[in-house]
Amino acid sequence: MKYAALGLISALSLCSTSVFADFDSAKRHLKEKNYGEAATELTKLAQVGHVEAQFQLASLYEQGLGVTQDLTTAYAWYLVAKDFDHPDASDKYRVLREAIPSRKEGKDRYRELSNLYGKKQHEADFAPVLKQSNFYPERAKLLTQVEPDYTKSTVSIQSAWATVAYNINESGQVEDARVLASFPKNVIDDAVIEAISQWTFKPAVKRNGDPDRVNDLMHTFKTKSTSSSNHRKYEKQLDEYTQKLKELADSGNNYAQVRYAMMLEHSIIESPTDKYVDWYYKAAMNGNNDAQLRLVHCFENGEGCQPNEDKAFNWLEKASQSDNYRAQFQLAKTLLDYQSVHFNPKRAVGILKEATHNQYLPAMTEYARLLAFSDNPEIRDIQAAIKYAELARSLDPTNPVLLSVLGASYTELGRVEQGEELLQQAFEEAQNRNWPTRSYLNLIEGGAAAMMANGARLTY
Repeated sequence: MKYAALGLISALSLCSTSVFADFDSAKRHLKEKNYGEAATELTKLAQVGHVEAQFQLASLYEQGLGVTQDLTTAYAWYLVAKDFDHPDASDKYRVLREAIPSRKEGKDRYRELSNLYGKKQHEADFAPVLKQSNFYPERAKLLTQVEPDYTKSTVSIQSAWATVAYNINESGQVEDARVLASFPKNVIDDAVIEAISQWTFKPAVKRNGDPDRVNDLMHTFKTKSTSSSNHRKYEKQLDEYTQKLKELADSGNNYAQVRYAMMLEHSIIESPTDKYVDWYYKAAMNGNNDAQLRLVHCFENGEGCQPNEDKAFNWLEKASQSDNYRAQFQLAKTLLDYQSVHFNPKRAVGILKEATHNQYLPAMTEYARLLAFSDNPEIRDIQAAIKYAELARSLDPTNPVLLSVLGASYTELGRVEQGEELLQQAFEEAQNRNWPTRSYLNLIEGGAAAMMANGARLTY
């Protein structure tokens, strides 16, 4: 049972070192008496509807720890927590009702908080409505599937599984492949990453015909030992691992919750009562970015819950608030979608700039493109477009979008020969990558400077 024990120890160590702003870190701040930090994180969680965070935040206001003492606000948060059925909130509310300066002001503050963050509003903004369906829309069409080569590991005598997350770039190639969870740990991890990195997909296409990325796809690889006795040992060890993981999940550990959800979703374990969306929801409420992004796709595509564009957007906003560059890029794409009710290009520019500073290439590319081609004078900045396009080219020197940004920008600045050369390079590289070439041809055939003068820019 050695490898199962090591796998569990590894999982436990990861659970205790979460880098996200979440309830675990808020509890740690409380324990270490860093009340200001605790109040900041508890406020974010309380506003999403985390009932224990609401209760603890009320306690900080009651005692004046990390915040200015305010019995009226404490009273209001206790009432909000009571609406969410916190077991101790009723008693605290009754005690504080006698101590607050004005019950009317307390009720007014409660109504204000409840209208923004109360149970009814939370259910409208964030809570999933489960859908009894195993329907999964095809977000990307698989063209080439390479199976893992397990001969390089000890898997021939072990059963194992590994869940991999990955993105697909504009050329239909896999990027950012990473193992989210595996058991026993590291047995097949390298083999599955090597295999999935060779998969190819039909490139996604935006409404305007340009190539697009697909983010946060998942696939679970499973293999079974050729030895029946070894497989029985594996099943026993997996049961023990699952029980301990479930205990951690029940205690509120968000990492354990999201891992347990993945195991349910990918049929590694089965439960007659537990639904994987519920566990992603619990982990998301506790601040786990991976769970929040998973809920985004659930709401966008109807995977396990009723689709809801507004709830998808709300969770995407929450995920992007912890400097998660993948979430920031996806949020910016939503804000740049002119058919979305959330269309807001000025806000998207700020988010893309932040993700650019994290050197996330898709964000850097989109940011440079906006700076070069937007018809909004508050967004458009040719010199900045050149600066960020050159910075992004340190990661992808022949990126067609970046080459077109530079070509059009240099042409408009009067460096026509250099601009035309770059635009030609952009067109040829788009062909090499099997990207649609219409927009690049338009720039070349129309003359970049003339097209700019005629307003051939992005209409935001």
